[in-house]
Amino acid sequence: MLRIVEELAGPGPLRICAHAPADGAAGTGLRVLLIADVLARVVEMRGRAVLIGWAGPHDKAAAAAAGIRPPDAEGDPEEIAEALGGLPGVQLTTGTYEGAGSACLQIGEAQLPPFEGLDLLAVRLLLLSHPYEEPVSVTAEQVGEAGRAMARWRRAVADWAEQPSKPIPADLKSTARTALDNRLDTAAVLRLLHDLATADDVPQGAKFETMAYLDRVLGLELVREVGISGGSTPGS
Repeated sequence: MLRIVEELAGPGPLRICAHAPADGAAGTGLRVLLIADVLARVVEMRGRAVLIGWAGPHDKAAAAAAGIRPPDAEGDPEEIAEALGGLPGVQLTTGTYEGAGSACLQIGEAQLPPFEGLDLLAVRLLLLSHPYEEPVSVTAEQVGEAGRAMARWRRAVADWAEQPSKPIPADLKSTARTALDNRLDTAAVLRLLHDLATADDVPQGAKFETMAYLDRVLGLELVREVGISGGSTPGS
């Protein structure tokens, strides 16, 4: 298992290549791009620049709707290496990477409903609720429930933003950082936020700061409704 801080530390930008499967499996391809996006966010939060290349078939519109940053380069691996100014240090694939000199994350397959009409940020939430290496199957009903859960979180975050700011609890920040640095464990971070949302012993200002901070990695637009009036239902 890749240990981000230990294996990806170094000078200069980290180059990542995300290989969407050649068979055009849209759900799995979107998941590969998503994990590359999350990995980049974690590394950038640690102060290192990241460059991303996309290889294989991909749906740019769906990726954008899922909150995935656009690539810095596209094409085959050789073209990507040339465009990024060097060989990628991390390869994300659904199989085994045969090249040398790179760490490899193997991404599990994802079966998703047709993208048309889906809330792809809700799909993002569902995919991040599972370890990236495990296969996952998502239904339209699950996407709908995930969308409602995000709406509740966003309303709660908007309410918490009205309270005096408080520091992120040190234990929560440390737990989340360890989960992301050691295993890119977004599922653990989401469980932490779920527990935080309903915790009675954490000030609302600290809840807001924690949600906003960790959403820099999760990319769920949890602060979308800050400044918009309306009630909230904490939790999910």
